[in-house]
Amino acid sequence: MQPVKQTSTNCCSFCGATSYHRVVARDAAGVMRYTERLRCMGCTREFPSLNAWRGTRPDVDATPAATP
Repeated sequence: MQPVKQTSTNCCSFCGATSYHRVVARDAAGVMRYTERLRCMGCTREFPSLNAWRGTRPDVDATPAATP
């Protein structure tokens, strides 16, 4: 998938969506906690940081979200 041409600096570098949310996962003790990763509300890819979501990092690590 080719990155989308951005019209705003605060949007997903892959799909152009303008919203994301923090990923929630269980920690070692089994407690649900927010992680550092972000999930795009448009393409559902997960990003390690806000800069990666925006595409301002040269080494974007965007992994497609696992389907349950």
